[in-house]
Amino acid sequence: MMRTTILYDGAEYVVAKTAAEVRANLDEILATGKPGWIVVNHGRGKLQQAEILVSSGIPISLIDTSDSD
Repeated sequence: MMRTTILYDGAEYVVAKTAAEVRANLDEILATGKPGWIVVNHGRGKLQQAEILVSSGIPISLIDTSDSD
């Protein structure tokens, strides 16, 4: 299962995409020069949908936590 963990503002979020796919999405937003939002999941067990703001100067860490098949 492909999954990327995102560390943002001290919280952990996950998305069902590879780190490369998430990075490409972030790069697209940053290339516009305007802030944008990405949809992520938050929590353990029952995930809750959340949105995080992407803008230059906001640190975001991506960790590929995909299962190796």
